[in-house]
Amino acid sequence: MFEFMTTLYTETFGQGEPVLMLHGWAMHTGMWRDFAEEVAKTNRVLCVDLPGHGRSPSDDVGKIDVWAEKILAVMPKEPCDLIGWSLGGNVALYLAEKYPDRVKSVILIANNPHFLQEESWQGISKSVLDDFANNLQANVNATLIRFLSLQVRGLPEAKAALKKIKALMLECKEPEFRDLMLGLELLQATDSREALQKIACPVLLVLGGKDTLVPVSVAEGCQLLRPKLEFQYIESAGHMPFITHKQQVLALVQSFFKRVE
Repeated sequence: MFEFMTTLYTETFGQGEPVLMLHGWAMHTGMWRDFAEEVAKTNRVLCVDLPGHGRSPSDDVGKIDVWAEKILAVMPKEPCDLIGWSLGGNVALYLAEKYPDRVKSVILIANNPHFLQEESWQGISKSVLDDFANNLQANVNATLIRFLSLQVRGLPEAKAALKKIKALMLECKEPEFRDLMLGLELLQATDSREALQKIACPVLLVLGGKDTLVPVSVAEGCQLLRPKLEFQYIESAGHMPFITHKQQVLALVQSFFKRVE
């Protein structure tokens, strides 16, 4: 079921215990759809277009607390499991910290609680993120294609995966430059490490060994912050394992759900 709301666009699949899926920067809910339909065989799955992404209107602010408030308005009232991919994982952590009664567990896929590299933290260098911002100003489409290519770089099936991802992107109009910049600024500014450390619910982190955006070494820092963190590693996966390694990620998700029931 697809639904346009006065705030955010959502797609809902299946019946049962609720699961909320939050996508990454410059993407939309269509990226989740095949995976969401698999999860929906046992759960009710709600996918949300983040503000300024896909079919959701811009929030004109680009702050994580504003995004969270808008997502909260469309979330199930009962506690639900959150699955956040990339930047969506930071939003999921914020929701779990600020609204613990609405969140049952958090699954982070290809997520870094703090994307910006620091002396004591693995991440993306500020110069790379600045290059993205500058390239967006010059050519939005070319920069997005480059960004998509990074999602699957190093994978044996990279060409086929990139073709599929591009086709999914075409479902929606290209995001506005302003919204992309707001999202990129949010990605740089957001530091969810304290939230990861504080939240009470179970957390699973799934990373890919060939991810060029989130190094596997991030897991070590996350486990120091949260010793009870569950970490799963798919050696041959990149930044979009729920597309390129769907069955493996699905098995990890289903197993995690059973343990947190």
